Amino acid sequence: MLKKTDNKKEKLKALKKAEKNMKKRKNQTAKKIAIGIGITAVVLLAAGYGAVGYYYQDKFYPGTKINGNDCSGMQVQEIKDIIKKGAEEYSLTIQEKDNKTEVITGESIKVTYQDDKSLEKVKEKQNSWLWPIQIFQDQEYQVNAENFYDSESLTAAVNQLQCLQEGAGTPSQDAKLEDNGTAYVITPEVYGTQLDKEKTTAAIQKAVEERKTELSLEESDCYIKPAVLQSDEKLNQEMNHLNKLTGAQVSVNFQGTQEQISRDMLKSWLKQGEDGTYSFDESVVKPVVIGWSEKYNTYGKPRDFQTSGGYTVHLTTGDYGWRVWQDKTTEALMQVLNAGTGGVVEAVWLQQGQKYGGNDMNGTYVEISISEQRMWFYKNGTCLVDTPVVTGNPNKGNGTPAGGVWRLKDKKSPSVLVGRRPDGSIEYETPVTYWMPFNGGIGIHDLSKRSSYGGDIYLYNGSHGCINTPMDAVRTIYENIVVNNPVVVY
Repeated sequence: MLKKTDNKKEKLKALKKAEKNMKKRKNQTAKKIAIGIGITAVVLLAAGYGAVGYYYQDKFYPGTKINGNDCSGMQVQEIKDIIKKGAEEYSLTIQEKDNKTEVITGESIKVTYQDDKSLEKVKEKQNSWLWPIQIFQDQEYQVNAENFYDSESLTAAVNQLQCLQEGAGTPSQDAKLEDNGTAYVITPEVYGTQLDKEKTTAAIQKAVEERKTELSLEESDCYIKPAVLQSDEKLNQEMNHLNKLTGAQVSVNFQGTQEQISRDMLKSWLKQGEDGTYSFDESVVKPVVIGWSEKYNTYGKPRDFQTSGGYTVHLTTGDYGWRVWQDKTTEALMQVLNAGTGGVVEAVWLQQGQKYGGNDMNGTYVEISISEQRMWFYKNGTCLVDTPVVTGNPNKGNGTPAGGVWRLKDKKSPSVLVGRRPDGSIEYETPVTYWMPFNGGIGIHDLSKRSSYGGDIYLYNGSHGCINTPMDAVRTIYENIVVNNPVVVY
């Protein structure tokens, strides 16, 4: 029994040993296989690496772009051939306005490819044995790849373009002010088709140098543009200013009658200064004011007068009446015109009558009748004085001027009247109590040495032209009359 047991143990021991040896052999076999596989993989990788590196020794990596062109897998010479062919077949199409085109060929400007070896330098940057690293890097390059052209031939070709011939194209027109009859408006600018030769030549040269095949002259800003656009600030300011000046409603009032100034008149009065600004020309405005003054002046004009005797006399001379102060009226008008505000300008009067219209007299005046040797003084329609007088002696050439209305120039009390001969020497010096001149040296005054008045005294003992008046009468006139009151002599 004991032996049998020992035999079983031996068998189990031998079995375990056998299993152990078998497992050991399997592990050894697996290691051998793994090593074989690894060696094979290394061999394959080395072969692939070498093959890729060898392939790209004279070719550009995938994704390589040169001057924007895809050069993947291409050789340097292939790219040069393409560039050379492109140079030989080069042409520049020039796009003009109105859908016109012209072409400059490479042949006409003698375009040739100039090899500067820049492609070889790019290829040197791509080390084919470093492809695992470089092939995934940025592969875009820019090289000169210059096309040589003959500048004189290009100049000749440009000069032959139809668009640059003399008289070609229509000129641009500046925006400008125009009068539409009611206001100044801006007429928009017009873009023409005339080219700036200097800009056009430069754009074509640049396009050729960059080997462009198309050139839009409009996009390249080669056309001569209007110098002034409708949006021009200065032009708009000018329009607004002109409309302000010519659109104002202006009139001049002459004692109730208004002279309206039309827009056409305002336009004709405008002048433009050296600085470009507008204003009204006084030398043109003043003659118009003078014309108005001649229309509305009553100074010295004929007028009818109803005498104290009830009959009417026609008076044609004298200096009484309304007289426009031309300078002051022009000045007032110019201020309103240049302000552009409009309004009614009141005429400025250098001299005024008592009222405007008729004979310009309003009840206060002196009336002298030469033939009757009589004088009346009315104040506000009431006769305060009715007196005989002595006027100038016509037989000695001292007759009192008649047939007109004069304004009283002054009044003095007392005064000394001095008469002079033609040579300047004193003829007489006469003291008077009241002196009221109305026509040069002729006036109304008292004369103490005279005791009688009226009748025909003036024909043999008349004055030097003045109106000799009794003291009471001359005093009353002096105390009630004012300067500028009318003095009628007929």
